[in-house]
Formats: sequence, structure tokens, C-alpha cells
Amino acid sequence: DDFLPKPFDAAILRARINAGLDRKALHDLEHERVRDIFMRFLPEPMVDEVLARTDGDARIRPELLTGTVLFGDLRRFTSFADGRPDDEAIDAINTYLTLMTDAVLDHGGTIVDYMGDGIMAAFGAPVPNEEHADLALAAARDMAGEQLATFNAWLSATGVEEPLRMGIGINSGPVLSGSVGSPRRLDYAVIGDTTNTASRIEAMTKELDHAVLFSQGTRDALREVPEDAVSLGA
Repeated sequence: DDFLPKPFDAAILRARINAGLDRKALHDLEHERVRDIFMRFLPEPMVDEVLARTDGDARIRPELLTGTVLFGDLRRFTSFADGRPDDEAIDAINTYLTLMTDAVLDHGGTIVDYMGDGIMAAFGAPVPNEEHADLALAAARDMAGEQLATFNAWLSATGVEEPLRMGIGINSGPVLSGSVGSPRRLDYAVIGDTTNTASRIEAMTKELDHAVLFSQGTRDALREVPEDAVSLGA
């Protein structure tokens, strides 16, 4: 009888076990919440690695990395949307962004931001990858090729006769990677001159007869330069 727990001791034990289970349930719930956040902008194979790096925190610690930044923009979408019902315009842009997002994530990229009909992505961040330039270029080819063709086929099925075009700018170099914002809202960002230059390169596609432009920095970072790449001069 000396070894039997007293009723009071058993109650305390049950309380401690229940408290432990509650803490585990809360920990598991928070882990899934953070995982869901990362799944929104990271390729699925990368999510567990980022979770391990952050120890389950939704904030990605700041880190200076070498990567590639991509900006993509849909041409003439504003004029396309003018005069159309709001739900049709939103449906079109969501269809377009879904296709472009799939291309980025399928090639190991990170979705950094949506800017109306524009998309910003990073490769080699927040998880370093030596093939960041090759992955970015492969994603760009997919975006401006098969994915854009699929989108234009979808538009054609809705009665749109003239296909839309897009421009993509790519640049490689050092980027500051990490979470930015406030305790109430956090976003992932890649910051620096590499990002600013990628944006300017994308803007240049409006004046040039090329859907995809990449910098000399990206060319130098490529493990394999495409045979159809054309130099546009300094």
C-alpha cells in the first residue's frame, strides 16, 4: 500500500500530464501554422529546411546571400481590364499569377511579392543554392513560354482574341534575405542593389524585342549559358 499513489497525488499527476499534452498540442498547432505560412511562398521541399533553420519561428533571420532575383510583368493588362467586369479581371489575374507561381516554385524559387499583375521571385534565398542563376533562367523560360501560352489559351477560350505578352528581368548578386515588417504582419524580402537592378532590367523589356533579359552578373553565375542567349551589348 505504501507504493500506491494517494488520491491527491494522482490528481496532481493527471493535471501535469494534461498540461504537458496541452503544451504539445499548442506546439504542434503553432508548428502547422508556421508551416502554412512558409508554404505560401516557398517550394514544398524547402519548407522543412527553413522550419529547422528558424526553429519553428515564422521569422526568417536576416542573412546576406548570393542569389538571383526575378521580376515578371504582364503587358497591357490594365487596358485589358478596362471595361470588363471586376470579377472577370480578378479571375484573369489570379489565373495568370497561379501559372507564374507554379513555374517559380517548380524550379525551386521563392515567391517574394505580387505587385498587381507583377511577380517577384528569388532563387538561392532564403536557402542557398549554387544553381540559383540556372534555376531562375529555367523558371523564366517556363513563365514566358509554356505558362504564358497556357494563359493566353485560357483567355482565348473566354473570348479574348489578342494574346498578352510579358517581360522578365533577372539579375544575380548579393541580397539581404530575411523577414521584414511588424509583429502584426511579416513578409519575406530580398533587399539590395541586386534586386533594384533586376527591376530595372524588367522595365527594359518594354523597349526591347525580348521577353526575358538577364544581366552579365547572371550570365557569369550560370553553370551553363543557353546557346540561344544573345548579347545586347554593355
